[in-house]
Amino acid sequence: YIQSMGLLTTGIYVPFAMLLPYIIAFYSILAIFEDSGYLPRLATLTDTIFHRFGMHGFGIIPVFLGLGCNVPGILAARSLETKKQRFIAATLIAISVPCMAKNAMVFGILGPYGVGYIFLVFATLFIVFVVSGLILNQLMKGDSPEICLEIPPYRKPDTVTVLKKTLMRIRWFLKEAIPFLFLGVLLINLLYTIGFVEWLGGIFAPVIQGWFGLPKEATTALLIGFLRKDLAVGMLLPLGMSPMQLVIATTLLTIYFPCVGTFAVMFRELGIRDMIKATAFMAGTAFMVGGMMRLVLLGI
Repeated sequence: YIQSMGLLTTGIYVPFAMLLPYIIAFYSILAIFEDSGYLPRLATLTDTIFHRFGMHGFGIIPVFLGLGCNVPGILAARSLETKKQRFIAATLIAISVPCMAKNAMVFGILGPYGVGYIFLVFATLFIVFVVSGLILNQLMKGDSPEICLEIPPYRKPDTVTVLKKTLMRIRWFLKEAIPFLFLGVLLINLLYTIGFVEWLGGIFAPVIQGWFGLPKEATTALLIGFLRKDLAVGMLLPLGMSPMQLVIATTLLTIYFPCVGTFAVMFRELGIRDMIKATAFMAGTAFMVGGMMRLVLLGI
């Protein structure tokens, strides 16, 4: 139990020590893009590509916002006209668009091993995004209307406005992240105490070890990932995994389920039936991608 407490302590302090610079940088760039009038132009440029995924070019806006946090990304998907577009956008964001906290942890954990390992994670997520979008476009019934946007003129971003938007989003992120972080720590400590984590790890050991090529202790991090992905990635550090195993584990944490906050928003935006469909698609994708990554990267 003492060792588990040390593991959780590492998971608490590592994320917040490392993610703030990345979060500040991302939200600053987002505010500049918004204030300059570039985002509508970006939607127009990506229209042809996103139509192949069952959306029009405005689908890039929720994806872009999802890089900061999946919750506002999925909320932004409500601006898409049809149910098909909203479902595809929300599912793709949840399954293959890592939030800023998760991005910071990927850089922090894999950075010491070289840029190549970081590239493997994001290249895999990009492939998953493209393939999943093509599949969902074929599976989901409905229309994907053409884009219709007003293109504002370019303007010089106002420094004060950019700073206000950045500070507002950083405060919102910390307000949303901290309660779930400590709730997750409390819950996992309780699960450790009653032996539930060890029991569940034994059940999933054949999949975690045999199919994904990870130690069975990684089950704990995967469970915590439902509450906070950044905390879960931080808990992978003490497990002594190889760089390739860390690549597989961090990729799976992004794909298999979103955090509980994102899940709550998906339930509200999509409804119970579509959320179940999206969850089943995530689980199946994670299972296939994890196994293929083990075969390619570990060769076992």
